[in-house]
Amino acid sequence: MAKHSIEDVVPGMVAGRDVNSQDGALLAACGATLSEAHLRAMRAYGVRDVDIAGDEDDDGADRDGDALRLEAARDQCRRLLLPRFAALDLEHPFGRIVFRLAVERTAERAVAEGLDLDAVADNPALASLPPEQQLFDAGAVDPASLVSGEVELATLPEVYVRLLSALHSEKATAGDLAAIIGRDPSLSAKLLKLVNSPLYGSRTPVDTIGRAVAMAGQQELTTLVTGLAALSAFSDIAPGLCDMRMFWRHAASCGTYASLLAESVPGAAPDRVFVGGLLHDIGQLVILRKLPAAAGRALLLSRVEGLPANEAEVAVLGFDHAAVGRALLTNWNFPPTLTAMAAEHHQPDGRPQSRETALVHVADILASAWVWPAFCGAPVPPLDEPAWQSLGLPETVLARVARDGDDRISEIESVFFSDPNTPPQ
Repeated sequence: MAKHSIEDVVPGMVAGRDVNSQDGALLAACGATLSEAHLRAMRAYGVRDVDIAGDEDDDGADRDGDALRLEAARDQCRRLLLPRFAALDLEHPFGRIVFRLAVERTAERAVAEGLDLDAVADNPALASLPPEQQLFDAGAVDPASLVSGEVELATLPEVYVRLLSALHSEKATAGDLAAIIGRDPSLSAKLLKLVNSPLYGSRTPVDTIGRAVAMAGQQELTTLVTGLAALSAFSDIAPGLCDMRMFWRHAASCGTYASLLAESVPGAAPDRVFVGGLLHDIGQLVILRKLPAAAGRALLLSRVEGLPANEAEVAVLGFDHAAVGRALLTNWNFPPTLTAMAAEHHQPDGRPQSRETALVHVADILASAWVWPAFCGAPVPPLDEPAWQSLGLPETVLARVARDGDDRISEIESVFFSDPNTPPQ
């Protein structure tokens, strides 16, 4: 048994002792499995600490050195992470659990890697800021022309154009699709890696394009191809503008968390929201390519003022990356469902028919909250309450998603990065 701060107690834990209010009212009996109602009552009565069963008793005894370091790391991480979570309501059950998991995961990794948290506190860093000269680049493209379509946003490689055309043809066979994919070694390798990844969970290795096409199915293949096409079109972003490894890690994390959440949401397609998560920030790449100076100013404003990225972009540009994502994917004739996930992931409408967009919205928050390195990441976006409610998920699902996501994210990253230091091709 061990004493836990009320901020670290979550539904499902078991009370190790009776929990009483200051006037003696019993709020939870010893051995009770704590619910959200228990926790609300405890907070209302000002309870600060709760004895939780199942942990080693530490009253009056020296705790293990590792446990002491981890406890101290949790306290430091809680303070260091709070500024990044300013936009997320930490009184809401969702925000509270997301923040607790962020603290736990960050503290455990910081201790495991021997990170000097005192040094982090003394020298806060701003991640992924572009070089100073990029902040005032006079050659930037006018924002109005960017969203109006007068500037060519990006073009799809020819192989994808042929493949998408075949996918929409009633005459195309699985053999035709495999032949087109086989002409592009990079696309072939990525497709094989994806169908062999945990996303599909194949029990036997898929080693031919023909089997990959048959396994994915035409609808799923269309989704994967459109996602891979979009990623390929932005393989030339200058490294000095953005930490592209971190960008794609966030995209892979968002797609992975969205697909894991979708497994518990009736009617949602895990493979489709996976690609929606991969593409949700694609508008940022357009801004980086066409408006590097504005992108730098928005990023600086986001980090210094603690604003979510889309709010900083609106302040600098008058529009955000979600609007640019809509323009780009509409220009490419992408399916409306994927376009909506990119265009509305910051402002989902919360309707039942928009659950897949809500999944990407929630997954984007999780990917931002649980990023590593944790202290210099982007501000965590706020939660849209109707969107979360539309999914019908309990907050307790978040711990499972965090646990199961780690291995999957590493697998997905390997699809796009053959070398740890190179961007996807």
